[in-house]
This record gives sequence, structure tokens and C-alpha cells, in this order.
Amino acid sequence: MNAAAPPPALATRALVAGYERDLPIVRGVDFEVAPAELVVILGPNGAGKSTLVKAIAGLVPIHAGQAFLAGADITASPVQEKVRHGLAFVPQTENIFATLTIQDNLQLAADILPRSEQAARIAEVYELFPDLAARRSACAGNLSGGQRQMLAVARALIVKPSVLILDEPSAGLSPKIVGEVFSRLKEINTAGITIVLVEQNVKAALAIAHRAVILVEGELRHDGPAATLADDPIVAQLYLGATPAGREEQR
Repeated sequence: MNAAAPPPALATRALVAGYERDLPIVRGVDFEVAPAELVVILGPNGAGKSTLVKAIAGLVPIHAGQAFLAGADITASPVQEKVRHGLAFVPQTENIFATLTIQDNLQLAADILPRSEQAARIAEVYELFPDLAARRSACAGNLSGGQRQMLAVARALIVKPSVLILDEPSAGLSPKIVGEVFSRLKEINTAGITIVLVEQNVKAALAIAHRAVILVEGELRHDGPAATLADDPIVAQLYLGATPAGREEQR
């Protein structure tokens, strides 16, 4: 007798979300991510990509439908409760405390953990990010764009999340630094953490993702293997071609 399949690491059912109830941005999205999968969310400007992940994270109101984390309904859970249950979110901006040191940034993130576990967990994260460890007393505001992004990811990983969501992690970074950030995300995913990535750099995102979904006007229009999507000229022309890598998305 086969064991029951595990629930999706993350899922939504008929999710409707937006800043105003009468003007939903996300319109009835059904979305699933398997454990240890890396999924990228793509789409034209204004499609609702960031609104979708912010709604799942608890930062945008959900007006209908549900969100699930490992099978548990987290639709109405407060942000901190979602973090405690294994959901970490890295926003595009304001994702570190620029006036604090690297160490203080990580300590603040670790405060949600039992005091007896905090130092050990910070040490584990430093092992993942040796560049941060070497500069732990440096002010975060003096870091390069890539280092700031690494610190934002390190802060999110402090709580040992099962699912990591990132909103436009390549925004404002040079192609070389984008490659370094994405390489590190792939390593994190290979270690078993599920990753959902909203990204404007289509080529770089598809290179590391297992699967891609495309949102258009708040609705999911395409879902398939990232490698297939990368080579699909029709899909690229319809939904992706108008967004060159590096352009700031208007949302």
C-alpha cells in the first residue's frame, strides 16, 4: 500500500486579493508548489505577481479563497504566526535595517526563536554566508546591493523556514551579482527549502527554476517546466518579451 503523498509545501485555492475589496488585483488563483521545488512567478507589468506573494505572506488583504502551508490553512493567520509555521518572505525593498550592523540584523531576526537557540542559529547562517560572517560588525547600510540582498535572505533563513518567498531579488543588481545571488538561492533550494520567486529577470530565473507560472491580469495563464517555457517563443512574445532584464516593474 502506497503512503499518502505529502501536501503541497504552499498552495492557494481561488485566491482573491488586493488592497481594496472592490478592486481585486489577484483574481481566483489556484497555485501549488511541491516540497523542495523552486518555482518562479512571471508575467507582464501589473499582472499581480507581487500582490499574490504579499497576500500569501499576510501583507495584502485576502478577500476570498484560501492559502495553505504544508496543508494547514494560513489564510487568516497573522504574519508572525506564518513565520512561526515556516513561511519566510523577503520583500523587494526595506528588507534589512540599514542603520544596524549585520550581526544586529541577524539577532533581530533570531528574536522569534527561543533564547537558547539564537546564537547557534546565527552561527549556522554565517556558515551559509561567509562574506557576511567576515563583516559581521559592518553597518548594513554600507553594504553593496548584492551583500544587502544576501543579508535579507540570511535574515529570512534564521527561522529555518520550509518555504522561502522572494519578491524581485535581482532588482537593481548588476548581471554578475544577479548570478551570485541566484546561485546561492539554488544552493538553498537544493538543501531542501522550497522557494517561490517573483522575478523580472526572466532568463536568470528560468535558469534556476524547476517550474514557472505566468500571471496575466491577476489570473494564472500558464504553468509548466521552466526549461520548456524558456524555449517557447510564443509564450515569451505574449507575456515576457516586453520586460527586459533589469527594468523596474510597475506594480
